[in-house]
Order: sequence, then C-alpha cells, then structure tokens
Amino acid sequence: MKPAAPPEMNILERTFRASHDEVESFIVDMRRHLSARGLGAGCFGLELMAREALGNAVRHGCKSDPSQSISARLSIGPDRVRLCVSDSGPGYDWRNTAICLPDPDSETGRGLCILKNYADTVEFNDAGNMVCVTKALPLEEERMKTDKEGLVRISLESSVSAKNAQTLRELFKQHVQDGARNIELDFGRVESIDSVGIGLLVATHNSLSKVGGSLSLCGVGQDIYQLFTLMRLDKHFHVGQAGAQG
Repeated sequence: MKPAAPPEMNILERTFRASHDEVESFIVDMRRHLSARGLGAGCFGLELMAREALGNAVRHGCKSDPSQSISARLSIGPDRVRLCVSDSGPGYDWRNTAICLPDPDSETGRGLCILKNYADTVEFNDAGNMVCVTKALPLEEERMKTDKEGLVRISLESSVSAKNAQTLRELFKQHVQDGARNIELDFGRVESIDSVGIGLLVATHNSLSKVGGSLSLCGVGQDIYQLFTLMRLDKHFHVGQAGAQG
C-alpha cells in the first residue's frame, strides 16, 4: 500500500483581505504548492480556475471592499485537486443563473463559463458565497514522469532553500517509497540555493545510493554550477550545466 503523505503537506489554506494583491499572493503560493508536489504540468488550468473564483469573490462577493475577507482552501487527493473559495458577502442565486458562453463582443461574463469548462465539478453552497471546483489528476505514472528504469524527472521552482526544503524532502522521500531509484532534478528555473538546499541534495543522493540508484541535475545555471563544483558536489552526483549537450 502506498504510504499516505502527511495531510498538512497536501492542503494550502488561507484567509485574506478581499483585494487583487492578496489574490495574487495566494496564486503564487498555490503555484509553488502544486509544483513542489510534481503537479506543475497541470498548473495552468488550476491557476485559471483559482483566478476566476477568487476574482469573483473580490469583485462580486465583497464588492472590492478590502475590509471584507476571502477564504481559499486547496487540497490535493490521490486522484484529484479540490479548490474551495468563500467570501463574506451575501452570496448570489446560482440556481437561477445560466452558465453559458457570452457573446464574443462582451467584456464580462466569462468567469463561470471558464469554471464549467475547466473543472470536472463545480458546486456552490446554499447561500451562494462559496464555490468548490475539482479537477481529476492524470494517472500517477504520468504525474511522476517515471520510466521503466524507475527514473523520476522533477522540475523545480526558483529556489531550493530552507524555506521549501522540508516540502521537497517529503516529495523526494515519497517518490523513493513509491519505487523510484533514480531522480533527475531540472534546475532550469532555479535561481537560488543555500546550504540547507545543498544538504537536501546530498541526503537525497545518499538515500538513492543505498538502494542502488542515483541523483542527477540538469539545466543548472552558471552561478549555481560554479557553486556545486566549488563544493565538489559534481564528484558525488551528475551536475549538468544549462546549455550543455548530452
């Protein structure tokens, strides 16, 4: 049986002021949360739905009043992602609102249509001030990008540091528990790393070595590549520089 990830690792929950700046902050956190769990490939649709649900909460539910509040809860299950957004407004009559594609000339009215077309399910509470959308995840093998040799390829975000080391540690550990023997980390978007992040890479390399596997890095930028060679990490696992062939 597949070990269950700690529940807190699969939930992102926030309550914030009804403003577009706060919405954007949540979207950034959501993007990192999804990517750290190997779901970066599905971020576009999920982010689009989040923007629409949160934007509606700001504009319509709270009338763009920053003294009002919005709550958002993103949960990742074994086969689907669920996002619930609620606001402190009075709600609206969703039962008698048709969800249809507006005229191409219309400047508004596309939010609910986007939710309907990108989500697998769209549900409202009775008051109409909370909406929950769900999206099925691809099969586990596809999400993990695992080949027949047990190679898992993971694209990292902009930082590998103390801030997200524990999240990444749980992600790598989960893959190893699921049978991965070789992990390839794509550093193409990584701009910064610290000693905690380096320690995480070494620990992951050591764990994989114990089961006959290996850790490899690709797309490493010049500055980080120089740091890795200075620390002699390239003697322990493969470090592929960005732009290098093979």
